[in-house]
Amino acid sequence: MSIIVTGASGNFGRKAADLLLDKVPASELILITRRPAALAAYAERGAQVRYGDFDEPASLAAAFAGGQRMLLISTDQVGGERLRQHRAAIDAAVAAGVQQIAYTSFIGVGPDNPAISTVEHTATEAMLRACGVPYTFLRDSQYADAIAQFALPGALAMGAWMSSAGDGRIALVAREDCVACAVAVVSTPGHENKIYDITGPELLSYRDCVALAVELSGRPLAYDAVTDEQKLAFFDSIGVPRRIEDGMENSPIPWPGEEMVSFERAIREGHFAVLSDHVERLTGRKPKSLRQVCMENIDKLRLAA
Repeated sequence: MSIIVTGASGNFGRKAADLLLDKVPASELILITRRPAALAAYAERGAQVRYGDFDEPASLAAAFAGGQRMLLISTDQVGGERLRQHRAAIDAAVAAGVQQIAYTSFIGVGPDNPAISTVEHTATEAMLRACGVPYTFLRDSQYADAIAQFALPGALAMGAWMSSAGDGRIALVAREDCVACAVAVVSTPGHENKIYDITGPELLSYRDCVALAVELSGRPLAYDAVTDEQKLAFFDSIGVPRRIEDGMENSPIPWPGEEMVSFERAIREGHFAVLSDHVERLTGRKPKSLRQVCMENIDKLRLAA
């Protein structure tokens, strides 16, 4: 059973490749990347490392040839580019005879979700439903790693976490649990046309995250609840463009302001308040908690404090 992993030189893709090498013969692993040299170590282990670029659809026929299952890792492009890239990948997979496409989507997708970041996930899921190839949607929650490694240290350094998410809750999930679930779906049978919500073990508000940071760091940290307009004004004040088309080259944060504010609105309104046991069902182990992920990054928290 040949397994394709797209975006294989990225963080998620590399971790997936590492786990897959423990489950399937290396020769059955097809790793797609725009930078084959970056995956030379995997080629030395016997994996098929192939050039493929979603921005060059003609490159994908050879890249996907012979693959039977595919892990389609969502690209990091926004502003319409992601959807065009996903369309190219899906069309090429269908033409290549791929028999299952597992896609890394996001929890709470749907037409009523105000989060801009979910729009292209919703559209990609619709493409996959219509393409005729069995699909699996891996609807990952927000990474606990991002909270532990960036959000909380940044807040501790500033002395406050400003948020328009209010007391809305989300089940933060460890990236490694998301990867393990994706690997399980493409390396074992029975996941065709299934939807999995990949979440952590508990629903938490950002205020809960602040309380945990205070406990673990021993330093005070305020939770500054603001309106959407106030949060957007803050992003304006530090030079974050409101939209991707405004240019992101000099932005201190790699996401546009309106997208981030819409994400927090979605949390506040309950669109991401999804809790499931799918991590345990797919991997056989309970998902990591935010506390566990924070303890793995305790040095960053204490240094920031």
